[in-house]
Amino acid sequence: MQTRLVNGELRVRYTDGSIDTLALINPQNWWPIEQDYFVDGIGFTTNAPRPLRLQLKTGKVVSTPQEYSTIKGFTNMAIDGGAATILDMPLNRNKDLLSVSLHTFANDVVIGLMSVTLAR
Repeated sequence: MQTRLVNGELRVRYTDGSIDTLALINPQNWWPIEQDYFVDGIGFTTNAPRPLRLQLKTGKVVSTPQEYSTIKGFTNMAIDGGAATILDMPLNRNKDLLSVSLHTFANDVVIGLMSVTLAR
């Protein structure tokens, strides 16, 4: 991932033609699937709250660091089975939703959208 710039964008289009967007910026709201970041607030900070993560192997949703494994020579904060980042994008309740789309901008970036849940 390209860090500290917009890697992609989630766009919500309403029937009136207006659009709301959620920028996907690593490490603020978009984390890698295979590991968590070591955030110490000194040498490395995200300048954002830790995102909710869905552990893909267990189905658990976590907001705090969990037990990690190692990817030899790379990280000791690997997540067994990987973890998805859960995003929250409030919609305009006074408008009718037309579509949701995902757009990528940065080179060497793979972005996937696993699901969308709409809740009132």
